[in-house]
Amino acid sequence: MATIQIEGGCYCGAVRYLANEKPKYQAICFCANCRRAVGAQSVAWVTFTTDRFSFVKGSPARFRTDTEAWRTFCRDCGSSLTYESDDRPGEIDAVTASLDRPEDFPPNRRVFEEERLPWDTFRIETPASTDEPKRD
Repeated sequence: MATIQIEGGCYCGAVRYLANEKPKYQAICFCANCRRAVGAQSVAWVTFTTDRFSFVKGSPARFRTDTEAWRTFCRDCGSSLTYESDDRPGEIDAVTASLDRPEDFPPNRRVFEEERLPWDTFRIETPASTDEPKRD
């Protein structure tokens, strides 16, 4: 059986990562935290297990959020790269757009749709998730 290798990285190439599994989830998130962190009306994520994901070039900056999560980004170009929540130990989300082949991983679920901006009328034909993480 062929080894799965999914690669990605930042805009300038200073940080690269590798995942050795297919994503557990492929989601689009509408939460305010993701919007602010990425600078867009929504963000697509792919989820991997942390033991199958590694940074293989460079070291991203890490930011601890007020929602008890870690976000990483390139210190040189500012590209948002990953998200890890204390609510989901053992999982890491990578920004789909940071993958070398994002077209291979379209979102197949929506999360925090209740936080979608009212002017964001673009619709992706995916089911809304009923098992999204809880926030305080």
